[in-house]
Amino acid sequence: MKTKLCLLAMPIIFAACGNKGQNATQPETTDSVTTDSTVYAGQVPAADGPGIKYQLACVNDSSKGFRLTTTYLQAEKGKDQVSESKGKYEVVKKTVAGKEGTFYKLPASDGSGETILKVVNDSTLRLVNSDFQEAASKLNYDLKLKK
Repeated sequence: MKTKLCLLAMPIIFAACGNKGQNATQPETTDSVTTDSTVYAGQVPAADGPGIKYQLACVNDSSKGFRLTTTYLQAEKGKDQVSESKGKYEVVKKTVAGKEGTFYKLPASDGSGETILKVVNDSTLRLVNSDFQEAASKLNYDLKLKK
């Protein structure tokens, strides 16, 4: 279930990673993703715990580099479980339910899947499923711009 929620969250993160036209070092290094990047964060519901915290940093240049940190709250015997993915995101334009949208696809570093984020507006990305659809529930799956 956690994997499905992660996959649901990834697209939202990509949507927030817009190209600002600024120069930065290569995204493969941790420093470049944190020193000149746009950061989105949020906590989404989890089926078997208090929630999942997401933090997405996107490099502000044409490399489309990202680092996604996912923290499953109280996942392993009451302790948080943290995972991180780095790489390059893909921008996808797609029509879903009759409305055209912009999405970001973030591949998992281990090749286990991807996170898809819908660009809601300039300051919000929303986790969506692999079919680019939002959750049927009215629960909050948004990541908000931090810097």
